[in-house]
Amino acid sequence: MPSNPLLHFITKVINLEDIKVINYDFITDDEIVIEVENKLKVGQCPHCGHITDKIHQNHWYTVRDIPLSDYQVLLKVNRRQLRCTKCRQVFSESLDFIKTRRTYTKRLGMKVIKEVLETNVESAAIRNRMTASEVETLLKEQEADLLKEKPLQLKKLGIDEITQLKGGKNYAAVLVDLETRKPIMLLEKRNKAVIAEYLSSLGSEVLNQIEEVSIDLWIPYKSLIQEMLPNAQVVADRFHVMKQINQELDERRKQEKRAAVKIKNRQEREDKLAGLTHSKYPLLKKKESLNDQEKAKINSLQKLAPELGEMYRNKEAIRDIFESHITSDEALYKFLEWTQTAYKFFPKSCRTISRWIDEILAYFDHRTTQGIVEGINQKIKLIKRRAYGLTNFNNFRRRILLNWYFCC
Repeated sequence: MPSNPLLHFITKVINLEDIKVINYDFITDDEIVIEVENKLKVGQCPHCGHITDKIHQNHWYTVRDIPLSDYQVLLKVNRRQLRCTKCRQVFSESLDFIKTRRTYTKRLGMKVIKEVLETNVESAAIRNRMTASEVETLLKEQEADLLKEKPLQLKKLGIDEITQLKGGKNYAAVLVDLETRKPIMLLEKRNKAVIAEYLSSLGSEVLNQIEEVSIDLWIPYKSLIQEMLPNAQVVADRFHVMKQINQELDERRKQEKRAAVKIKNRQEREDKLAGLTHSKYPLLKKKESLNDQEKAKINSLQKLAPELGEMYRNKEAIRDIFESHITSDEALYKFLEWTQTAYKFFPKSCRTISRWIDEILAYFDHRTTQGIVEGINQKIKLIKRRAYGLTNFNNFRRRILLNWYFCC
């Protein structure tokens, strides 16, 4: 039997709170079994809350733990069954370092997940002396734990689509807690019925506390929120408004270029084409980000294609409205002025602004946008590349959710 000082030393080394080592044994040259039990002699009955120390029986089982130096560690755990002296119910004691019916400790689960996210399932399995199937099971169990937890503090929600999956899949929907900057769910389809089913699963307590929902300019999202989230203000994402304006601006640039090719006067044609060449990104950039060469390109365009130059100024004018520290009432007057001036250049965008004016103005209350969601989309692309592509949606969702909860 090992000495008490040695057992005390191993207890310190494995560093599990309220757990003491009572024995150990080397089963191979690089594997060790460590017997542990709870230091606490009492437990709280989950049925009536009474504290009891009456042991019904000992229940020994073995779980995997993180390595100790060069040794693979197996913990032989005594999860005691206690009998409540008040209600007479039998229950198993709670052990913080391992979840019920799991064959691995919480910290080993976290270690494996991080290694999978940094490499792949096969590499993590080899490194931890597990099979790929065991690692997949671990990932599924951890995801199931996450999905059981409802976002009880959710106040600001972002809904958007994410990049199309390989294998011909359609766009998926991502729902993000804009305050914690974490996705709370990925749904295989972005249609109204699928999103409604998930929102219903959250329950009225969660739905009723949501104050704002940021969306792109898609009517089904808007109607869904109005139907299911009675206390939420719909906020149209300012970046999607600007995206539509930029699309109209770029389409006009293409029209100007096509028209320039047909100019009969050679010198005039070459001058205009030279001015339009490499003009796309300067036109779409915000003015304060332009370098000297790009500023010169814009100045040249305003002379060679005056209407295109006027569209650029209008584009910057509406961006200035979004950047201004003004109230929604003040913003309303500015948008009315802008649409009157810009309608002949941006008819589609002006009609969109008219249809979504209430939701656009809501942005000025708390400056809520989908910038966080777009950042998440970029990180998802990196995760997909690192995983060599994911064609199975469940694996894709699992990888994304675990990444944010264990690596961010």
